[in-house]
Amino acid sequence: MNELTKIGKKRTILLSISILLVSIHTIYFYHSVRPEIELKKLIQQLIRFSLTIGLLILVYEGKNWAKIVSLILFSLALLGALIGLGTLDTPFMNKIPIIVAIFVYSMAIYHFGFAKSFKEFFKFQNTEISESIQDSKEVMESEKFWKIIEVTKSESYGDYEKQQSLLKRELLKLTATEVLEFDNKFRTLRGEIYTWDFWAAAYIINGGCSDDCFSDFRGWLIGQGQSIFENAIQNIETLTELKETNDGDWEGLSYIATDIYENKTGKDIPQGVQENFEITGEEWEEDENDLKNRFPKLYAKFGME
Repeated sequence: MNELTKIGKKRTILLSISILLVSIHTIYFYHSVRPEIELKKLIQQLIRFSLTIGLLILVYEGKNWAKIVSLILFSLALLGALIGLGTLDTPFMNKIPIIVAIFVYSMAIYHFGFAKSFKEFFKFQNTEISESIQDSKEVMESEKFWKIIEVTKSESYGDYEKQQSLLKRELLKLTATEVLEFDNKFRTLRGEIYTWDFWAAAYIINGGCSDDCFSDFRGWLIGQGQSIFENAIQNIETLTELKETNDGDWEGLSYIATDIYENKTGKDIPQGVQENFEITGEEWEEDENDLKNRFPKLYAKFGME
């Protein structure tokens, strides 16, 4: 479930609760101004309230007919509230519940009818989950892994966002287990370059690099292909051969497999292989002279001078 889908889910729940609260207040207000409760009317209102709950549940589950019916009913409710607001001769404070109802129904109509987040959530709810969920410690074989990376790199022509889209395309061709094995391989490689030298390279290239930045850098570097990756392991200063660095915007590639697995199974990706989080190598100082002396070629190309 991507971020937009999660937003759609959250807003659907919040709006559904708001609609039910408006309904409860309407029932309460109707009977509070009368000397005694009209039992027949109350039963009718409770039946309608129960049907509203059922309708909202069906909308949440992705039933298209329920969405259409709800939009019609919310539109009628909004129209009724607007008429009531215009014709009710009462102090402003007494009109506040009607104004709140107008706001809630307006938001519901917009959300269920037009909001991108709901469309994404609605589409997700209607995605058929057909693949089983299973953990695996297996890693994808190197040749297959790097072939996928090379395809995305060669077809993206240096456009990192396009490369991410292409990786989604390639991973969608795989089974859920293969996606997990790809992610295992990806995280294994990312762990292999969790070293002070690679952090220094990211720091020099970007003019500074936090822990999160370094994680994104390692994912981005894997996306540059097998040759660049393996050459850098042998000699970190071969990174001077990089033709572009995406201006330090390295986030994205590391999360593709996780999203695709979730789309295929409806569940979070299993832990799989444990990534290495123990940094190795010789620590460096955040000092220009230290970085310049230890990584002269990198500093000459990407440093401040």
